[in-house]
Amino acid sequence: MSISSVSIFVKASLLLLIYIPSLVFASSLQNGDAEKINRYANLTHAVLYEWNYPSELSNEDILQQLKQSKLQSDKSDISVVFRHVIALSNAQQVDAPKVPVVIKEVLLDRHWQALKRADIKTYAFLKAYHIYIKGFNDFKGSVKRLSSTVPALYSLKNDLLRSGNKVAIITVSMWIASELIDTAPIQAINEIEFALPHLPIEPSGNKLVMEINLVDAHNDLADLYLNLNVPTKSAEHAKKFISLKRQYRSLETTDFLFAISTLNRLGKFDEALELIEEARDSAPVDDHFESVFLDMFEMSVYGSRLREGDKAKLTELSTRVLNSSVLFPNESADIKPTANAIYNAVNGNDEEFNYSILQLEEAFEKKYSSTPLKNKAVLNRYLILKHIYNIRGDIENAFSYQEKYQLALLNSHGEKFQSASGIKLDLLSKDIELAEYRQKELLSLQQEKVGLTGDKANLRTAVFALIAVICLMITSWLWLAKKQSDKQANTDSLTGALTRRAMLRQLKALLKRHPSSCLALLDIDHFKRINDKYGHAVGDEVLSTFSDIIRQRIRKSDLVCRYGGEEFLIYFEHSTEQEVTAILDELNNSFSSKTNWSTTNKAFTVSFSSGVVALNGTTNSESVIKLCDDLLYKAKNRGRSRVESTTLAHSY
Repeated sequence: MSISSVSIFVKASLLLLIYIPSLVFASSLQNGDAEKINRYANLTHAVLYEWNYPSELSNEDILQQLKQSKLQSDKSDISVVFRHVIALSNAQQVDAPKVPVVIKEVLLDRHWQALKRADIKTYAFLKAYHIYIKGFNDFKGSVKRLSSTVPALYSLKNDLLRSGNKVAIITVSMWIASELIDTAPIQAINEIEFALPHLPIEPSGNKLVMEINLVDAHNDLADLYLNLNVPTKSAEHAKKFISLKRQYRSLETTDFLFAISTLNRLGKFDEALELIEEARDSAPVDDHFESVFLDMFEMSVYGSRLREGDKAKLTELSTRVLNSSVLFPNESADIKPTANAIYNAVNGNDEEFNYSILQLEEAFEKKYSSTPLKNKAVLNRYLILKHIYNIRGDIENAFSYQEKYQLALLNSHGEKFQSASGIKLDLLSKDIELAEYRQKELLSLQQEKVGLTGDKANLRTAVFALIAVICLMITSWLWLAKKQSDKQANTDSLTGALTRRAMLRQLKALLKRHPSSCLALLDIDHFKRINDKYGHAVGDEVLSTFSDIIRQRIRKSDLVCRYGGEEFLIYFEHSTEQEVTAILDELNNSFSSKTNWSTTNKAFTVSFSSGVVALNGTTNSESVIKLCDDLLYKAKNRGRSRVESTTLAHSY
């Protein structure tokens, strides 16, 4: 070997001696970062989904996990992101313990970029959650936050599209769908369908990343398509959901509901009955409510099929439900009356059948007053009555209720899509442009193939007809938008209570006319906890139920408005401090006695705190509401679920 060769070899060896340790160090650092991020992610998951909730992990367990994670002492850029997200997640919890995370510095873009470089999947989830929770806090849970959160989430998604990381991209898509699921369901479907091919199934070491998964996505799509009355697509996703649950998780009775409903609508009765039997095998042996629930689903299948022997099955099942000792809540008040009406549709005379229909109508009214899901209650009512009259053989009434169902469904969709009116009008304008383009294509083809001699009149007629249809579409949509806008101007769309603006507009005159009145400001206890733990659909149900309970109790001369996210302001005409305090205590007892909710199978109770001011001649509504708010804060600090009140000694 020459001297030059030796020299090159020595230099190369020296470079390798320097480079190899750096490679080893870099590799171990990356592995360490990955392990640390998973540790912080699982801690954050515990805080977001378990903190202050009755679950397998107690607050003490999470605090121990926080200590073991060493997040507090970590000085890296990545740790800043996790600390801020954890702190923001329970920032609004005034009357509940907060996670004791120390914020050491301002969250900057460089901190996000450090996490993005280290783990883009975790970055996508946390950044999307940060957008959501910040909007939620800023707008106090109102859907008005969508004007802020949705554009920010789309911007994040566009940024991630350039990265090419599919899991990160679809994570944000699922967050967008979650925000749009109630107000713009078709857009929500688009986002979930976009994400579907890339969603993970099997669990990984990072619980945050696994919150976005294929199993839940199919369940969401089954629900969305069923609500949009597209049973074929709903059945497709419901079957995939059940298949995945069989493979990766244990099946529960409620997992079969979408599939049974959609198969029944599609006339696939044998498949629906097979699923009901499988659902019975999945139900707990001692759960009689689930047994009755499945009996009702089985009756719906036999009532739709009506083959030979099905009426005998209807008699058997309806008798079993009527003899059940299960106590049903108001939300299920129609179960036994429905079974009774089905029994009399098969076996009763006209007098017995008509009386059972009257009882069923009363049960529907009771259920309607206690459920926040008014549109679903109406749709369900018409479908049930249609099936019962069909079982009876009364085709005229069955057809009448089918028509009512279709009209109610149309109205429901109109209300649901109202919040996305700008998008829909934009899409309509695109449809008009497309129609005009197609018409030009048609004209060109006619000129090329057959000339203009014999077809000018027909073509002109087609053009005018197309324009007329487009104008009718525009007119109908604008009329619907105007009608809905007028209706919603003074009424909160979710709760049915007055809007804050409508209340304040009336209050000034009322205080002058009725000086011996009271104002009460109410706030639902731990409401953010409910939203975080059970989801916004459950939170919306709590708000609607609360509003219903209030409106059923107060007089026609009293007024209630949704003052903020979970705050309600009530005006009590000609009432004393003692009278209003007694009414609010009664309302709290009624509200806190409710444990079952139609949008979740989890049982929990809710209470509220309130501040009451007896006016005693005062006409300054702003100062009185401020005093109500101070008293409400006092009630919260003294343990919640209580009333703090005062009577003004003179004009305030």
